[in-house]
Amino acid sequence: MGDLTIDASVMHSVASKAKNAAAEFGSERALSGADGGCFGSVGVASAFTTSARAQDAMVRSLGDDADTLSQFVRDAVSEMEQADAGLAARLR
Repeated sequence: MGDLTIDASVMHSVASKAKNAAAEFGSERALSGADGGCFGSVGVASAFTTSARAQDAMVRSLGDDADTLSQFVRDAVSEMEQADAGLAARLR
């Protein structure tokens, strides 16, 4: 079986990038706030509004997922560092 190498700096970088992605999703302008009246048809405007709301929900979900990933990676790094420190202390 091979060795498992964990690079904490890479994990911190991943967590940071995921957090940045979450912030970008969070700053995305809501499409559902756009004026649907410009279509000239109630049916088309209604379809646009429905689609826009779904798009907004997907953007929020992606932002939540990115936040969750960022927190998971930060927690994993912390747990790994604590376990490593515990093992090092036992070897002394």
